[in-house]
Amino acid sequence: MHINPEQAFGGTSRLLGLIERIYAAALEPELWPAVLEEVAEAIHGESTTMFVPLPDTPLISMARTDPFALDSYVNHYAEVNLLSEACDEIFAEGEVRYAHLALPDSALEQSEFYNDFFRPNNMHYSMGLKIRLTSELPATYLSCQRPKASGPFGEQEGLVYETLRPHLQRALSLHLKMTEMHSRQLGLEKAVDAFHHAVLGLNREGKVVFASREAEALLKSGDGVRVTNGELKAGGGKQSILLQAAITEAVRGGFALPLVNGSILVSRRAGPPLQVTVVPHTMQMPGRETLAALVFLGDPKRRFPSKSALLRSMYGLSPAEARVADLLADGLTVEEIADRINVTVGTARFHIKRIFTKTGSRRQTELIKLMLALPNV
Repeated sequence: MHINPEQAFGGTSRLLGLIERIYAAALEPELWPAVLEEVAEAIHGESTTMFVPLPDTPLISMARTDPFALDSYVNHYAEVNLLSEACDEIFAEGEVRYAHLALPDSALEQSEFYNDFFRPNNMHYSMGLKIRLTSELPATYLSCQRPKASGPFGEQEGLVYETLRPHLQRALSLHLKMTEMHSRQLGLEKAVDAFHHAVLGLNREGKVVFASREAEALLKSGDGVRVTNGELKAGGGKQSILLQAAITEAVRGGFALPLVNGSILVSRRAGPPLQVTVVPHTMQMPGRETLAALVFLGDPKRRFPSKSALLRSMYGLSPAEARVADLLADGLTVEEIADRINVTVGTARFHIKRIFTKTGSRRQTELIKLMLALPNV
């Protein structure tokens, strides 16, 4: 038995170096194979694999592992892995899992899993670690196998897992959070580029730092709104003053009520006025400045595809609420919505509050992003 964890790694500097590389791998996932190679060396193991069930794309990393063997395991042998079930019965999550203590060699060697998978790949003894990053996700697994001639894993090798476990858990949790942030950022960018209206992103100074394809086309026409020295401008007069006031309030943190308070009409030379809605929205987009607000430029000549059917079936919206949601997505103000569906402004506000409650949205921009994510049917 090692006296302390450092001895299991051949010294303090080697242990600290590995821990440092674990945290570095959270930021650069391509480093995980090198980390697992060091783990395999420290525990005198061979095939070493880590599986992290991230929401979108699982993280699978390996060292000293035949990729074809891993592929066959994922596609078939994971379903008949009797070692995993046996270990679940006697080891708690976070404990080092010694397969030979959970299932005798005699029982293992009679199984399909051993004869069709382990033995052809020169595996026999296995040691694993099962940790959970969040209550919503399946557990993360780290496992290592070695041939029968090497003997079973013992407490000396288990000490390596025990020492690294908290660092692996923290590093993988960080990787998960960064993955979720990146996914949300890319999701918004793809959504606004597919938006049927023009969408602009403003930084904390109120300058335009992002424009969807529709926005670029509308700005290029020069009719209604334009960008001068990075600032969004309207035709002039009162409309320009109102637009600048709405932008200033939005980038400072928003309006008193999350109910379409930043909407104005901007006249154009040709066609009906643009419906301009400014909403506060803080987010870091990849390769760009941090956003402080979004500007939706609604052209009445181009309609947002109705999502009423999906909103009603998925979120339990009433027909009237679904109609109001469509009108919100079209950029209409509360007053315009009330006039369109022939109700009072108070009733329109009540419908909007109900929509926000049922969909989990807090303001118009969140509802629009939710509706963008729904397929067109």
